[in-house]
Amino acid sequence: MQLSELQTNVNYRRRDTTENFVSNDEIKTYLNEALDTIQAENEWEWARVSTSFSYTSGSHQYALSAIAADFKMPINIFYTDNYTFENVSLPTFQQLSGHSNNMYSIDGSYIWIDTSFGTGTLQLDYYSHYAAKTSGGSIIAQLSTSTDEPLLPLRFQPMVIDYADAMCQRKEGLLNDYQIAQAKFLGRLEKMKREYPSVRTTAIIRMKQGDFGKYRTTQFGKSNPLNQ
Repeated sequence: MQLSELQTNVNYRRRDTTENFVSNDEIKTYLNEALDTIQAENEWEWARVSTSFSYTSGSHQYALSAIAADFKMPINIFYTDNYTFENVSLPTFQQLSGHSNNMYSIDGSYIWIDTSFGTGTLQLDYYSHYAAKTSGGSIIAQLSTSTDEPLLPLRFQPMVIDYADAMCQRKEGLLNDYQIAQAKFLGRLEKMKREYPSVRTTAIIRMKQGDFGKYRTTQFGKSNPLNQ
């Protein structure tokens, strides 16, 4: 549903639709709050995104804002079918970097990368925190213009109406209506979480004895962990 349709549906549920009490701009804010809440609850299938960037051998650190401004969580790094990248913790990366390992680590607003093949164009697959799209299909952070739409599947979009409805009812002092709408929102959210499990990757937290051969190095405690 487009933003204008969502706003109309919220107003249908309200007992008092006085424009100067709860405006359409305020309803838009509530709809975007709902989308932000939904995005924070899980890594959703419809928010999976890919981008390509150039990796230069020896340059390990890259700003995520330059590669993927909408980055939320990693899924994978891909070069060719012959290479598998491991998602590791930053301490593990620091211990193993410079020894021809295909690995990466997320550290706040940066991604650290090392490869066994040197320079190349890499594909980063990740979950976006953006929650909406334009009528032309471009992913955007929030609903803005009347023709923008949520990214989540159409059959679950009534849940953002539930949330906005709840916020309007609370502001109007209709607590029973607020509780009913809020319960509907939370119920739909739990159902959606069961239907769309995340495939996010978790980093290797620490080195174990069995990992030594896997990473083909026995040199640890380097004076320059990034081998630069």
